[in-house]
Amino acid sequence: MTEPDSASVSPEERPSRALAVGAVSVAAVSFALAVLTWLAWLLVRPRLLVSGVYPLVAEVFVLVLGALWFLALLAGVLAVVLGRLGGGKRPAGDLARTGSLLGGLTVVVALAGTIAFTVSPGLLPAYGDGGRPLNSILTR
Repeated sequence: MTEPDSASVSPEERPSRALAVGAVSVAAVSFALAVLTWLAWLLVRPRLLVSGVYPLVAEVFVLVLGALWFLALLAGVLAVVLGRLGGGKRPAGDLARTGSLLGGLTVVVALAGTIAFTVSPGLLPAYGDGGRPLNSILTR
């Protein structure tokens, strides 16, 4: 990524390097958070719902995952804003453009997770028949 010399570019046209670095770092951390939250949602949550774990522990786990998706969504929007302010539309703003694009990808991944969290049935199907876990009902 070649940046032009500071002498050939006026200060108004030069992208703010700090905003560009901030956009990339916020986007990378929020993307990792969104992907890891998806992995926890897909791998741990189904086992938690059908196991004999206390319902309160499962409720807290699911609520924390939902909060993490909202947090990743807000961080992705922040990365897009920082990337645009850092010069994402200028020809010399490669780093800011990268942060903005990765932030946009984070918004898409986190929005999908937020929608999945909102429309998921939760713990109600796993706990029937007076609040006993599903596996104890199936073994009878």
